[in-house]
Amino acid sequence: MAPSYPTREPGLNAANLSEAMRTVRLAGFASLLLALANTAAAQVDPSPLIAPVVFHWVQTQTAWPTLEGGSVGSASQAFWARQDALMETAGFTAQLFDVTHGAVASMRNHLAAMRARAEDLPEGPPPLRLVPFIAAEAFAEYSAPKEVLSPAGFEAFYKVIRGFFDMCAEYFPAKPGQKGPLDPAPFARVDGRVFIVLWWVPLQSYDLPRTFFAALSDRLERDFGFRAYWSVHEWFESGGPDDVNYLFNGPKRIQKGRNPKYPAVDLLVAFWPPNLESYASDLFAARNGAAPYAAAWDEVIAASPRPSIVLVESYNEITEGSHLMPSWPVSHWPGDGHWTGPPDDPACATQPCHPVSYTDTWGPPNPWHYLDVTRRKIREWLEGPVGTADVVPPHAFIIAPRSDDVVSGATPITILAADDVALREVRVRLDGLLLLTGTGRIDRRLKSWNLSNGPHAISVETIDEAGNRSTVTNEFFVQNPAGTRERAAPPSKR
Repeated sequence: MAPSYPTREPGLNAANLSEAMRTVRLAGFASLLLALANTAAAQVDPSPLIAPVVFHWVQTQTAWPTLEGGSVGSASQAFWARQDALMETAGFTAQLFDVTHGAVASMRNHLAAMRARAEDLPEGPPPLRLVPFIAAEAFAEYSAPKEVLSPAGFEAFYKVIRGFFDMCAEYFPAKPGQKGPLDPAPFARVDGRVFIVLWWVPLQSYDLPRTFFAALSDRLERDFGFRAYWSVHEWFESGGPDDVNYLFNGPKRIQKGRNPKYPAVDLLVAFWPPNLESYASDLFAARNGAAPYAAAWDEVIAASPRPSIVLVESYNEITEGSHLMPSWPVSHWPGDGHWTGPPDDPACATQPCHPVSYTDTWGPPNPWHYLDVTRRKIREWLEGPVGTADVVPPHAFIIAPRSDDVVSGATPITILAADDVALREVRVRLDGLLLLTGTGRIDRRLKSWNLSNGPHAISVETIDEAGNRSTVTNEFFVQNPAGTRERAAPPSKR
């Protein structure tokens, strides 16, 4: 029997009650229902809440190698700033921030990137709100069953959650007048409460008391001044959550949550993990050029009632092949010559590989294809059909020099550019001055001895045939020995 999930009705204070009564007098009962529906929708902040799962631990083995060289690339602040910018441009309004015990530096750099983005804005929270994603990797012992029914076991479980919010408080400290050490503004909220997603964590018993999640919220309120809206793995449903999610739960492309008040859906991009020896064919969910993923978005667009929350699996879980993250657009088929050795071999980090053979394709020669599909579908959902107009700007990735690289001598300039329809031009500037142009990938050498030692910036502007454009910039450092010059050519023997 499906449980009934606890909900909190939108508070009708004197002001909005008066407005509701005025609506009744003017337009009758139907208008009141519409007004209350709008009040409920406003209880999801941001609205709608659209968020992919973002992981912070290193993953390299994949059928679809990423441009960054793994799930978290360098895991630097600059890396996370690039990924957040991509998600923001794609139309996401939040991100499920995976809490990982062994990836503290990666998480801290990501929080620092979010803080820097917020500081760039005149006011308000970061454009991508935080949604803590708590799963087995948040704990020191990933697979050890946790005992949570005793007071000591419960406190140990809560300690992991509290530890993440303590870390966040270092980057988003409370403002004057706020209760607790943390400013909750960067976090997504549902029904006025901080939205937390709890996925699978091994427990000794899942026969939880109905007050389990209320008790966790009590602790959060005591320590940080806010309560939580809990969306959890179905094994936790006896503990009285607000909703159940179906992330990472088989090959279905779209699954719905259980709380009718704030309808939620989970979307699957694809699923093909070549690192699993026991991989079963019935779990395979093909990319097929993003056609199934786009079809899942079409279901969201057509859904009634309209979902308040859309969770996407995933941004960068590359080991399971479910990622949206920009990747080399390869195709696979049995006998294609790709590496097919044992699972988890490091070779899968640097070349197309699939120890378990299927026929599948990334799609067009555009590493950003899945983010572009996401952007078009979100825009269609929120603004209506856009017809055949090209509304998605092109992309560029500066392979070299990377952000914060220290270079010398004749250093490579390597740039990858693509568009979802047709790319017109690539313009490369060095310290604001036009350096060179092209129409696709660029591979050149920069005579860095002609530059002063110290910081410099390389920017790439891409323009498509529809006139859409975008710009990316990397800052790097030149460090040449004193007196370095280009070696003169030998004299002619004529």
